[in-house]
Amino acid sequence: MAKPSLEDFKERLELIQPKLFEALKEKKRFFSFRTNLHKTTPNEVISLLEREGYSPKKVDGFENAFILPIEERKKITKSSAYTSELIYIQNLSSIFAAEALDIQKEDWVLDLAAAPGGKSLIFSEKAQKVSAVEPNKERFFRMKRNFKQKGAKNIQTYNKDGRFVYKSCPMWFDKVFLDAPCSSEVHIELDKGLTWWSLRRIHKFAKLQKELIISAFESLKSGGEMIYATCTFAPEENEAVIDFLLQKYPNATLL
Repeated sequence: MAKPSLEDFKERLELIQPKLFEALKEKKRFFSFRTNLHKTTPNEVISLLEREGYSPKKVDGFENAFILPIEERKKITKSSAYTSELIYIQNLSSIFAAEALDIQKEDWVLDLAAAPGGKSLIFSEKAQKVSAVEPNKERFFRMKRNFKQKGAKNIQTYNKDGRFVYKSCPMWFDKVFLDAPCSSEVHIELDKGLTWWSLRRIHKFAKLQKELIISAFESLKSGGEMIYATCTFAPEENEAVIDFLLQKYPNATLL
């Protein structure tokens, strides 16, 4: 089988949404971060950064998301706000997805594919308790260290395969978040070529995602809410996975 070409990728993206391929060509102009609410407040940390010469801009529609020019991305890791664990650098899309989960202070939240842990940290600032699951041992221990450094004491961590979590905790959680492993099309750098992309890879991940979304839904309390997210464009990994769940469970409702 011939290796997929950049033209193959372009044709496929244009079928999904004509503007996607051109959007991937655009250079990133900003990076985003949020305040670690376990240790400080947005006002305090922005004042600190301004004293150090930064000029963060608040992102419209977000209570706790800020941007700076991409040129300052490396420099900010030397700032006192960063070294004191007062800020967390995180993509806006990741912050948006986590913030979309309607968490109440008494909730128990399951993050089913949690590493590196940025979304779990957002949940932990709102919920009573968070359970973060990650199957990869190396990523698991990095995530666990991340939580400790950020001062999040209400996160339980589990080095387990998320596909089988529902067997040990069926209908336990008020809210479930599944940021599923995927073909990561959004991270493809066109100038470096297609180093990993193929339709075979997409179908492989779609199979895994269907197993994970079953586990996520089976772990959810009756009346609970879950979010399924990916960082890819393929309908096989997004709409088709949601449709699979809706067809399998008549009591699942699309919000």
